[in-house]
Order: sequence, then structure tokens, then C-alpha cells
Amino acid sequence: MNKTDLIVQALGAVAPFLQGHLVETAANAFPADAVIVLGRPGHPEAHFRAYARRAERRSDLAWHSNESEPSAPGGEAPLLIAPYVSAQLALECQQRGINFLDTAGNAHIDLPGLYVHVMGRPRPRALRYPAARSALRKASTMRVIFALMADPDLVRQPVRSIAEAAGVALGSASAAIDELKALGFLAGGSRDRRIADRDLLSAEWARQYPISLRDKLRPQRYAPVQADWQQSLRLNGTEAVWGGEMAAAAVTGHLAPVEGCIYSWLERGALLVRHRLRPDPAGSIEVLDAFWRPSADTAASAIAPLLLVYADLVASNDGRNLEVARLLEKRWKDA
Repeated sequence: MNKTDLIVQALGAVAPFLQGHLVETAANAFPADAVIVLGRPGHPEAHFRAYARRAERRSDLAWHSNESEPSAPGGEAPLLIAPYVSAQLALECQQRGINFLDTAGNAHIDLPGLYVHVMGRPRPRALRYPAARSALRKASTMRVIFALMADPDLVRQPVRSIAEAAGVALGSASAAIDELKALGFLAGGSRDRRIADRDLLSAEWARQYPISLRDKLRPQRYAPVQADWQQSLRLNGTEAVWGGEMAAAAVTGHLAPVEGCIYSWLERGALLVRHRLRPDPAGSIEVLDAFWRPSADTAASAIAPLLLVYADLVASNDGRNLEVARLLEKRWKDA
């Protein structure tokens, strides 16, 4: 389990009484491992420089003496995030003024306007911690994540309902949920299951989509008969939707599409006949199988979910598209 995974899992473990999220990860938080925000409902939030460390003995706390004074531009206080902090070591942290969280849900935060002290929760049973990349390289896991992103209420539903929404086998859905819990992306039990950090999970999904899922959707290029296909090719949103540049142009108005990307629930031959497309490796339209259930929103707009459109733009490695991808990222995070 890498440091970001550890931080996310600890945030999920304390979520019942302390809400938190990542602001910056290691690349922008050096020398800390992340900058995070923590707060309780109705209380002011506090920013922390998070340091992911093991904390098995008193000597493991020595690093804190060098970080005891806020020195970051935002004046964030240092915060230890550990796999597990024993009750004895928790008392040591309390006496030395060391704020901490662990993956069992133990915590000590003592700042003006924010005090939390939870200790004595047992060490979590040994879990299989899949590397984020290996877990997210499974197409079934990617489908489950996408279904959870599309429907905020789905995460609390039975595993069978999640499997049906994602279009995967029950066993695959169950395995995906276990892996996402082990990585800290999901928290809680079957009755109060929740996504611990939606923004981070969405970003990971978009990064892994071209590697783990896209090639399994039978992508193939076609040439349209109509030269003005950007204006003349109309999709029925219950049968097919636009992704990529066409979808981004419709949503933002900041792009002149030169290529089309269609996600289709129709049998491929029927789609080609209906829209007069012929196979051509250099064609301007790419068609892929849709892998999610159509919704009222996509049916009305004939546009794929924004997270998928964003992933398409990033995967293109086209400078024009990357500029628009930043606009879309803000939209789907604010949605």
C-alpha cells in the first residue's frame, strides 16, 4: 500500500466522526506526503501537512520534532498518518502534542476549535493491500467504479445491485468492492458503505481508463459518408452517445471537433447502417461499445458522462483537448 492509499484509508476510517479530504498529494506537498483538510460538522476545518509513517514504537515519532512548527505557505499543522497506533503510543502522542490518524479509526487532533481523541480501537486484521494500479487494471473493477461514480446512491445498495448496474458478475463486483476498501477508496460496512474520496477515485479511474478498459470496448475507426458529419450525424441517446471531442464541444463550447467518438448500445452493424459509416483505419469517427446503463440524462443529451469524456480527452494526448479537459474536470467535480 503506497502512502496516498494509506492516507485515503485513514480518512475513510475516521469518516464517521471526522470528515476529511486530500487537497494536495506528494508532488505538490513536499516534504510532506499530502496536504489534507479535516473538520467536524458545524466546526471550522483545519489544514494539515500529512506524513504517512509507521508508528510501532516511541522512536518512530522522532521525525515530528523537525515538523513541530507550521512552515508551509498555508501554515498547516503536521499530522501523522499511520497504519496503526497502539493505545500506549496514542498516549505518548497526546503528551507530546502529536496529532495523528490511523486506519483503525484511532485519532488525536488537538487544535483551537477542533478536538478529537479516539484510542483503543483494535489493530485491523491483516488485509490484502493491492497496489492501486494492479487493482484498477481489472476491467470489472473499472466498471464498478464508473457505476458508483454515475449513481451516488448505488454505493449503499447490495452488491448484487452494484453488479447489475456495472454489468459485471456478482463475484467480480464483490472482489472489486473488497479491493476498493483495501485501498481506502471505500469505507464503512454493507449498510453504510460510502466513497471515502470521490475526487481521488475519479482521477484514478480517468488515468487508468485507456489502459484497463478502453481496448476491451472493441474500438474501431470508420469514415462517415457525410463530409459535414459534425452537424449532420445525429445520435439517439438511448442507442448511442457522443464521447471525446464532440461531447466536450457540446458541453463547453470551447472546441472545434475534428474527430468523433461514439459509444453505442446498438449492435455494431445496425449502427453503421443507420449512420452510414464504413470501416477505415484512418477514419475520423471511432466507435466503442457502451459499458454502462443509459440514463435519462444521457438519453436527452446524447452525451456520455463527463468523467468518461474527460478520460477520452486526456487519453488523446492532444494539446487542444487537454486544455478543454481541465474545464471538464471542474464540471464533473462540482456536479
